[in-house]
Amino acid sequence: MLSKLWHCLRAVTKFRGYKPQPITARSFFRWISQFQSGEDRDLAFSLLNSVIYLNENTVREALVKLNNQLLRQLADEGVSPDKIIYVQMDDAGSSSPVVLNLLRNMGHLEKRGCKLVDSNHVLKLSQLTSEIGEGAIIYVDDFVGTGDQFVKTREFIGSHILGTFSEFLLVPAICEEGVQQVGKTGVEAVVRFIHSKAERPLHPYSNLLNETERAQLTRLAKDFGPECYYDGLGYKRCATMYVLYSNAPDTLPRLLRGSPDQRPKVGIFPRYDDLPTEALGHSIDTTHIP
Repeated sequence: MLSKLWHCLRAVTKFRGYKPQPITARSFFRWISQFQSGEDRDLAFSLLNSVIYLNENTVREALVKLNNQLLRQLADEGVSPDKIIYVQMDDAGSSSPVVLNLLRNMGHLEKRGCKLVDSNHVLKLSQLTSEIGEGAIIYVDDFVGTGDQFVKTREFIGSHILGTFSEFLLVPAICEEGVQQVGKTGVEAVVRFIHSKAERPLHPYSNLLNETERAQLTRLAKDFGPECYYDGLGYKRCATMYVLYSNAPDTLPRLLRGSPDQRPKVGIFPRYDDLPTEALGHSIDTTHIP
């Protein structure tokens, strides 16, 4: 019991500010009580301790610092702010609009003369790039997993970029798979944290757990489904361990997210789209609605 209380206190303190569903003693014990044996609970605690949590201050500081560094770099290369276009990735579940709003306010982007565009507004992007002729395009988001969604969005808008522009993806955290995917598009990733496979206990390239422990947690993850294809390990079995205050990536294992609608299994880090409809009115953060 003392062990449970210690882990509970640690979780409530470490993960303070998680917006979809606050981490409380009640939510912690609802989650951990689903692991029946002491061995399974110990493994669940081990997995939880491996979560890399980025709170709001960390994300804000990373974004502002990265943005200032990039703007200085571009200025040294002769690219003035009025030749810089920021693009938000308007994908389902993306925090890109929130990120761009933060940078706009804290970085005074519009006062500097920078242009802001939604990735769905391809006509506006075409007009701006045609008028400017050359400069830089900066895509923004708070986390990139496999990079699949970014690549799709970049392919969609690529033919609408008229002129000569260097392209950057400004993001606090990205998986190593994402770095490779983004690099294939010719876009340079500007990041603070790169999430390696070795940091993920449920990934086969990690040594944080032995084979028996990993196999047991993977079996438990399947019960949290219904992602049978991905074995409950998140999108494409990435089994990532980064959690941002604003939401959990869809690459996070279901052991931590819980089942869709939190039935039959509850998670300690449900995404907004994992929560039952009746809970959304109490948990949703309206700053995520453009």
